[in-house]
Amino acid sequence: MKNLFKAFIVLAVVLSFSITESKAQMSVGGGVWYGTNINSIGFSINGKYEFTEEWSADPAFTYFIPKNGVTWMSLDLDGNYQITEFDGVGGLYGIGGLGMTFAHIDADFGALGDYSATSTYVGLNLGAGLEIPIGESMAVSPEMKITIGNATFFRIGARFMFGL
Repeated sequence: MKNLFKAFIVLAVVLSFSITESKAQMSVGGGVWYGTNINSIGFSINGKYEFTEEWSADPAFTYFIPKNGVTWMSLDLDGNYQITEFDGVGGLYGIGGLGMTFAHIDADFGALGDYSATSTYVGLNLGAGLEIPIGESMAVSPEMKITIGNATFFRIGARFMFGL
């Protein structure tokens, strides 16, 4: 899991240096989420690369606070499509992509010993969000997203993005 996270960070750094003169915009930030079925609050690291005014790639890694000996994490490779723009508010967008959910269980059974297991689940992400500009290079984006697969869960929260 640590190697996957390191690979994600290296990929983000390489992409940020490989983009030179382009009309595309990049932003990075963090987010706060609540995941149903996980029943925990999560914190995310987010990226965004705008290909056009309508289309963007939005990778994210979310770590959920451990609960009852279970730690959940998700790696989302999403694409966003801006559906419409609301004057004075922001842009409504649809979300679709691949979600990889990781669960790590640690249990102590006393005299019987310890138990530890890790599982990975792949699913489809679908959702919607509203990007609300705050100044010239900042935005807040409340989102609702469902990951459909073996570890289906719904999450609601917001991400805070800073333009590069």
